[in-house]
Parts: sequence; C-alpha cells; structure tokens
Amino acid sequence: MARFRSKLTLVLGLCLALALTKTAHTAAVDERPTVICHQGSCYPRVFRPTTEFQEVLEGQEIPGGLHVQMDFETHKKFAKLMDPNDIQEKPATDSILVVDTDTPGTFQHQVGNNHLSNMPPAIDLQQPDGEADFATLEENSRMNLQTAFDSIPELQQHHQDNKPATPAVVPVPAAQKSDHQIYTELMETLKTNQNNVEIAEALEELTDLASDMDFGLQLSEGEGLRTLVKHVRCSSRDRIVCEDQRRVRSVAALVIGTSLQNHAKAQESAYKHNLHKVLLTQLEIETDTQVLRRLMFAYSSLVRGSQHPGLIQDDDVARLANIYNKSTDPQFRRKCVYLMSDFADPDMQFVPANNDTTTTEDASSNSAAAEAAATAAAEVAAAVAPVNVGPWCESLQQENKTSKEREDQDDWEVIDRAVELLHASYPDTCILAGSRFKDEL
Repeated sequence: MARFRSKLTLVLGLCLALALTKTAHTAAVDERPTVICHQGSCYPRVFRPTTEFQEVLEGQEIPGGLHVQMDFETHKKFAKLMDPNDIQEKPATDSILVVDTDTPGTFQHQVGNNHLSNMPPAIDLQQPDGEADFATLEENSRMNLQTAFDSIPELQQHHQDNKPATPAVVPVPAAQKSDHQIYTELMETLKTNQNNVEIAEALEELTDLASDMDFGLQLSEGEGLRTLVKHVRCSSRDRIVCEDQRRVRSVAALVIGTSLQNHAKAQESAYKHNLHKVLLTQLEIETDTQVLRRLMFAYSSLVRGSQHPGLIQDDDVARLANIYNKSTDPQFRRKCVYLMSDFADPDMQFVPANNDTTTTEDASSNSAAAEAAATAAAEVAAAVAPVNVGPWCESLQQENKTSKEREDQDDWEVIDRAVELLHASYPDTCILAGSRFKDEL
C-alpha cells in the first residue's frame, strides 16, 4: 500500500510540474506586448482577420487557419478568414498555393494565370497535440515554392535573363558558290529582273567578277555584252523613268570599263561588236554627270592600249571634241583630255607587231606565206593612216587660253601636254595657233 502511494505521489508530482511549466510558458508568452509600434504607427501584435484580404503589417503574427496571399514582387502578405470556396469552387488557373512557413496550418497563394495541375495539395500541418511538424512543413514549403516559381512566367524570364550568356552557335555555311554560279545568277537577274535597285546591286556585285580575264571576255561579247548595253541605255523616253535608272546606267558603264581595262582580247571583241560607237552615242545623249564620267571611263578602257588601229577615226575624234565642248563638268573634261593625250602618245599608239622570224630560205620556200604577210602589212598601213585631230587641237588650244587667263595652272599643264602630243604625232592636222607654246614646238 505504501508503495502504491509513492507511485501515485510521483505521477501527481510530474503532472503538476508539467502544468506549472505550461503555465509559465503561457504567462511568458502573454507577457509580450499586445501592440506593435513601427515607424510611428501602432497596431495589434496579432493580426485580426476578416472575410476580406487585409495587409499583414510588419511584425504581426498570423493566427493559424487563415487564407494568406503573398505578393512575390513586394513580399507583402495579405490574410483573411479561411473560405472553403476559395479552393473548391474557383478554377484551378486562378491561383497557386504556397505554404506559409511562418505560421503553421495556413497557406498562401498568388492570383494569376497560372496552373495548379502540378501543385501539391494543401496539407494541414497542425498535429493533434497542437504542435507543428516543422520537418514536413519545411519539405512541403520547398516543394510549393519551387512549383510556384515554375508556374510564374515572369520569374522564369527573370531567371533566364540572369543566366550567363552562352556563345552563339555559328551555323556551318553551306558549300560556297563558285564564281561561275554567282556570275550565272547575276546575269539571270540582269536579264529578267525589273527592279532598278536589285539590278544595280547585281551590277555592283558583277563589277568584282568583271576584272577577271575570263569573265571580262564573256562580258565583252555575245549575251554578256548585249545585257550590259541594254542597261547602259535608258529604257524609256520618260524623263522620270530615266532619272530612276541613273544608278543602273552608271554601274553598267563601270562594269563595261572594268571588263575591258588592260584586256586586249576583250577590247578586240568589243570593237567587233561596235561598242565604241554605242558608247559615243551614249556620251552624246546622256545628261547625268556621274553616268557621263562612268561612260568616259568605259570608252577610255576600250581605246587605251588597244592594238586595233580603227578604234578612233576622224568621225570619232570630231564627236569626242563636241562632247568635250558641251560638258561643263571639270572632272569629265579632264578625263577627255587624258584620253586624247594617250591617243596621241607614240608609246600608246597602235604599232603593228613584227613576229616574222623566218629566214630568207624559209621565205623563199614559202612564197605564199610571204605574200600573205605583205598583203596584211599593206592593210595595216592603210588602217593606220593619219587621223584628223584638228577638232581636238582647236578645242584644246581654246580651252588652254581660257585656263591660262583663269590662272588655273593644273588644267593649263594637262591641256598643254595634250596639245604637244597631238601636234607631235599629227602635225598635218594639229596646227598650232599663236606663239605662246614652248620653243621646241
């Protein structure tokens, strides 16, 4: 009996100790202030919920069982009394749920166009004994927060923006086109396209290929030359149309000049197709300054250094003189003077090549070949008969006088040199006027 009383006394003592401990804990909790003052304003320490969302102020405690909403941008919380309809009746796309890690037994959500299909169900973390299972709370909180993050496009975009940029993968280009393929495509564009901008761009790209010996020859004969000549002319008598095609005509003339420059075979081919006459005609009717300069470049490339004696004849010299006199563009006029200087320069004139290396014995044994050679030489001699450069001499001497009066020393020297060369090479037709030239003339 005494032993039973001892055990009963021990149990009662333990219960009393537990009760006193709980009472002391409750008293300690109750000793906390019921009002919180923050930045000059005071409010209840424990949040007082209503049926509408209200902001949870700094330091306020949220009672269990409330519906809490959190703004992910401002990190502010809003709470209200729990309403089962918020979960059961509203569409799943209205909100996402996040466990409130500060207050067990509550959940949070953020309204938005997000899906709940991957969201873990709301879990009542309040244990029967009133204590929270913090391990489970932490795990589910982490799950819900990650799901919330994945469900908000703005957060995902922010995360992607902050990722270090990865080097762009440069696509491996397809096999490079050959120059022949590019040339074929450009010529097709020039023959079929009606857009002036695209035609001009194709011509500009063709300029790079025109300096090649093979492509230069193709552009000086047949379809290539006909295509370029078509674009060096205005396609209409309408002034507005011709204005729109200025760039096309200018680049077409540039391509022609590039293909002929220092290219004897191309020059010979172009001469056979009367390109020199076509260019002279265009020089006579063209009005745009830039196009005229490019046309003179093309004509000079055809004539300069050519081995054909008939490229410039009396009629051509007279026409060039008229073109020169009509122009008021100093740069164009200087190009004309340089052309005539080259034409009159003995080092630039056509000189028949003498490739006859046969001996006397060979010649006597091949009289037919010798006779043919003699005939060819006679034809060449007739072809290189002196050209009448009188119109040029007169125009240049008159211009030289004007330049000297203007004290334009650079132009005077260029023109003076041209007159000297013309007189030295063609003294019968280039007659000097006055005594203002050098004594050696």
